[in-house]
Amino acid sequence: MLQQQNAWLRPSHLLTQIDGVLGFYHRHAIRDTGGFYQQLNVQGEPGQDDVHHLVSSARIVVNFARGMLLFNKPEYAATVRHGLDFIAQHHRWPDGQGYHWLLQDGKAQDSDQYCYGYGFLMLAYANALQAGISAAGPLLEQTFVLMNRYFWQPQYGLYADQLSVDLQTLHGYRGQNANMHACEAMLAAYEATGDNKYLQRAQLLAHNIVVRNTQTTKGLLWEHYTDKWQIDWDYNKDDPQNLYKPWGYQAGHFTEWTKLLLILYRHSPQPWLLQRAQELMDSALKHSWDNHHNGLLYGFDPDGQVCDEHKYFWVQAETLAAMAWLMKYLDNQAYQAPFAELANYIETHFVVPNEHIWYRLLNRQNQAVDQWIALPGAKCDYHNVGACYDILRSLKA
Repeated sequence: MLQQQNAWLRPSHLLTQIDGVLGFYHRHAIRDTGGFYQQLNVQGEPGQDDVHHLVSSARIVVNFARGMLLFNKPEYAATVRHGLDFIAQHHRWPDGQGYHWLLQDGKAQDSDQYCYGYGFLMLAYANALQAGISAAGPLLEQTFVLMNRYFWQPQYGLYADQLSVDLQTLHGYRGQNANMHACEAMLAAYEATGDNKYLQRAQLLAHNIVVRNTQTTKGLLWEHYTDKWQIDWDYNKDDPQNLYKPWGYQAGHFTEWTKLLLILYRHSPQPWLLQRAQELMDSALKHSWDNHHNGLLYGFDPDGQVCDEHKYFWVQAETLAAMAWLMKYLDNQAYQAPFAELANYIETHFVVPNEHIWYRLLNRQNQAVDQWIALPGAKCDYHNVGACYDILRSLKA
């Protein structure tokens, strides 16, 4: 059987990958003065020293919390506490009513509130709680309360994106990406606490984004909307490589939603979840698989033409995990060959030999674009650790 032969479906291989990444970050990323070095090259050498993006601060905590669950190593537990302490002392406002998005040289550079950041805070607190750090429980609940207070719009059943630093004005932009990561956070919170309110919110977010909001796009997920949740076809049209809000359809978000829908299906097996998961995966492979050089290309336009041909690590990782979940819940063998092809591509081009870390970004010909393995807010080997972790979960589900 292909599942038995493919290394990326063997628990021992997946555990080796995760432990290898965590070992690299444990050796190179921990700052004695607090937090993590968030810019590292392939050799583990730091770039900018005192730069801390909220998303990276939270994601590195998530990685090591999952390491605690899998390996029970004291050094991983200490790293989780190290990361949580930095978030509490530096990112979190003294009154507990907000978080700094970006810090540099000890000073806040951006203190607007971002739903995307709150999603990763919830994910960090939920994973830490699941790993046995009880102090993360109240922080998880407090973050959920603030997230609802600042961003939740019940008339649309979705979250807004950005609130001004004075907590008075919502930015006019609305996006599916923040809501996708909010759904991810709710699932993690449900798994950590068993509180059904998180599962119900995850289900509502998922249905509104992948069913209701795709009625006029033939089932495809557009990224950008107005404040009334009408599609904004022109947002960032001149910036298709924007880090968080690129123009065009994003195949990686199609497959990331595939994974989330199937984790939802695990907890609440409704047929629409399985149907939409498969449709999104098939659309991603149809529009973004590179038939010449393999791997998934980044973005495609409303006419189905590629608008960004870079290959991001996270797109490959999320797609691999989503395929594993599909193979778990579908009786047919349709995704075994694509899984094997993508796994081989990742092993050949993305995984750094002898280190298990992944290159961040390749061009269409599969050459690394730069030397950086980690960048603040952009990369910290979160998605590849998460993919291995989720494939393990799919095998055990």
